[in-house]
Amino acid sequence: MTVSETVSAQSPAVAAPTAVNTPWEDGQPLWVFGYGSIIYRVDFPIEDQVFGYIHSRKRAFLQKSHDHRGTPTRPGRVCTLIPHTEWNSMFPCDPADPDAVCWGMAYKVQSGMEQQVKQHLDFREKDGYTEDFVDVFVEQSEGPVVQKVLVYVGVSDNPSFAGPSTLDETARVIAGAEGPSGTNREYLFKLCDSLRLHHPRALDPYLAELETLVRMYVASDKHALQ
Repeated sequence: MTVSETVSAQSPAVAAPTAVNTPWEDGQPLWVFGYGSIIYRVDFPIEDQVFGYIHSRKRAFLQKSHDHRGTPTRPGRVCTLIPHTEWNSMFPCDPADPDAVCWGMAYKVQSGMEQQVKQHLDFREKDGYTEDFVDVFVEQSEGPVVQKVLVYVGVSDNPSFAGPSTLDETARVIAGAEGPSGTNREYLFKLCDSLRLHHPRALDPYLAELETLVRMYVASDKHALQ
């Protein structure tokens, strides 16, 4: 089965997530920014890609996953993007670095497949995610290299938003959760490995500390079973 056939087979028509801002129209080129699993699992046809960053957003595992990395009774945690101002309100003791950026991969969808891929992504990101659009930058660029790039975010008022959680609480959930797409820890570890592969500074301190905690809890559980 080709990539295009896979998109068609897995993408029933669904209502699009509520959009914060929608400058894209059918028939126009479509770019998608991946900051979570889309970085390492691209299940749609592309013709170009750029590894870069966006400003004023913090990647955090504060979105519950009931359908991919967890279950309805034991949801996992996956990434969303939190505006710095909102993060500072939720975590006043751990304010976001105003100069920090969020690294990810921007993909240009294959020409002629935009609407089909859009429907596929709407279904893939259906658990509480909302459409937004961002500008993507690369190092030493004076301005954005790609503008109005589609990104799916779990805003703080969506029903699957986990709310303020300590890093330790989040790590314990990730260490034990599992869903139809695999273990929650696999999602985190593959994301961290992919970011390291693409740029030496792409793995931010939040992710690095979370990865360390999850590996510690996974090792502890294995030791307890021996």
